[in-house]
Amino acid sequence: MKTWGTFLLLLCLQAFTCVVIGQSQTCPAENANKCDDSEWEGEFFPGINKIKYEGPSSKNPLSFKWYNAEEEILGKKMKDWFRFSVAFWHTFRGTGADPFGAPTKHWPWEDGTNSVKMAKRRMRANFEFINKLGIDLWCFHDRDIAPDGESLEEANANLDEVVALAKELQTQ
Repeated sequence: MKTWGTFLLLLCLQAFTCVVIGQSQTCPAENANKCDDSEWEGEFFPGINKIKYEGPSSKNPLSFKWYNAEEEILGKKMKDWFRFSVAFWHTFRGTGADPFGAPTKHWPWEDGTNSVKMAKRRMRANFEFINKLGIDLWCFHDRDIAPDGESLEEANANLDEVVALAKELQTQ
């Protein structure tokens, strides 16, 4: 039997594959100055419903086969034993590149900029992803959720604006 961490990773990768393959950026970096300023509309992960426990015999590749969040084991629910988290940098900021190759994933909502608008779009995608996986926790490190600025004041204002959105989305 696979470990829970491996299983969740495989599930996440399956979800990524469904969304990423065959889709290009809506506004690639080389055309950033020509892109319209409209906000991303609709779901970030269309066609993927909330991932549910369906048991080991399920043929649904986007279902939990072994992880049943509500099942009690030794007096605690499984979700309390396994407190999964989505790492923002690895999931929404990393490109899948390694030291020997080019990026391997391109999110369709990326506009190629490092703007506050793009940071907020990524944050909305993050929370849609978390909700569809049924995960309560997420993490980030350093300044990966908001762009730097031309000055310390601008950098702090950018961070404050994105943190405010994250707090709002967390309460939902």
